[in-house]
Amino acid sequence: MTTLHSHLQDAASAELTESPAPARIVEGDPTCAEWVIVDTPDLEIGVWEVTPGVFDSVKQGIGEVVVFLFGKGRIEHADGSVSPIAPGAVVEFLPGWTGRWVVEETTRKVYTIYSASAAS
Repeated sequence: MTTLHSHLQDAASAELTESPAPARIVEGDPTCAEWVIVDTPDLEIGVWEVTPGVFDSVKQGIGEVVVFLFGKGRIEHADGSVSPIAPGAVVEFLPGWTGRWVVEETTRKVYTIYSASAAS
């Protein structure tokens, strides 16, 4: 019998590798870590973690869907709406999205990033 998966791992406790800090930090000194599970030209799936801080984000040419595993804070969208950062919360960032992350407690998410051209 052929196994069709490489391995199973708990995303909430998986060991992550240090990754670059957010590019547009507004407040604090957030640090990041990640585990990239799938990386193709049009799709990236992984686990990402960030420590407390405030930073702006732009989804230029890409979209993203996230599921938060743990953490606390909020995402302030450019249209004025707010999404909670909380375990189990799901947020979609459409290509072209802009907004601000306000991370109050270390936050971990499972993410899927897709290219805007793949979404067309």
